[in-house]
Amino acid sequence: MSGKETRYTLWYEETDGQDFNHVGKKNANLGEMIKAGIRVSPGFSITIYANDRFITDTGIKEKIEAYLKELGPVTFETTKKASEYSIDLIESASIPAEIEEDILSNYNKLCQLAGTANVPVAVRSSGAISMPGQMETYLNIRGEKDLIAYVKKCWSSAYNVEAIMYRANKGTGFLFNIGVGIPKMVNSRVSGIIFTINPLNGDPSKISIDASYGLGEAVVSGLVTPDTFLVDKITFDPVKTTMGSKEVRCVYRDNGSDIIQADVPADMRQRLCVTPEEVRELCRLGKLIEDYYGKAYDIEFGIDADLAFPGNIIILQVRPESVWSKKEVTARTEKKKDPMERILGQLLTGVKLK
Repeated sequence: MSGKETRYTLWYEETDGQDFNHVGKKNANLGEMIKAGIRVSPGFSITIYANDRFITDTGIKEKIEAYLKELGPVTFETTKKASEYSIDLIESASIPAEIEEDILSNYNKLCQLAGTANVPVAVRSSGAISMPGQMETYLNIRGEKDLIAYVKKCWSSAYNVEAIMYRANKGTGFLFNIGVGIPKMVNSRVSGIIFTINPLNGDPSKISIDASYGLGEAVVSGLVTPDTFLVDKITFDPVKTTMGSKEVRCVYRDNGSDIIQADVPADMRQRLCVTPEEVRELCRLGKLIEDYYGKAYDIEFGIDADLAFPGNIIILQVRPESVWSKKEVTARTEKKKDPMERILGQLLTGVKLK
């Protein structure tokens, strides 16, 4: 027994890839990145055990089980009712004091570490099994009250209709506890994705980078046409550089728990958003991650406006490349596409400009 089984929170540096059953895969991957010497934003995980204690100690688990027994045959309509019932129970309940105090104690440590009161954080869902794009992540959450509210929203997102149906198709039960990641938000001047193979044709000798101004949401949601850099994996020499239109950027709302879209000034749109030295460092980090894991990876990054190069390049999230490793691109019909697959779809079909 490692002692992690009954912790409500674990800092990223206390975990590694083997701890996905405690904190979920995204969080465990960030712990593993730290072990590999990769820069990630400081933060902590709220454990899957904490979620389990919350739904058990508040009586939510018992209520959901009783509700499901009375609901009758599984149809889309009954699933929708069960989803609404479960989400309402979770979001209206109070987190047990012991768990809430642990979460807020760690949040306050993160504020001290950042030297900022009410430091903005992300609240990221992190399941022990991969469920791409099915659960929610919330950005720029500030202060104790909002943090607790959004942790409950993150937990309740495991009961979105799409997430329930996804699990049903995989033969997983209705009840599902998840980990939650609480990393400090990177004040991103630029964000994007590193693909450690060419996503267009699976060429493993190339690295591809999509980058645009502001927070990564603009890139992963397909809001913008980013700058694209195709680079030789051995020499890091540029092979092809394509300037994107980068019309909008996602930025933090001042003094609020939210992000908003803002227009990018014309002079910024007409130049590349990253420098050649930043491209090389992104490639170096991408290759380091691929070498560490021994397979191709898709990597979300942010370049922090408050930090100096190269410490300004922060890895936000990593996951194994899932399209070319399967040797085929399969059509998806889920309502919510995994962001990486959405980007790949745009690359393969071309982005329609307005």
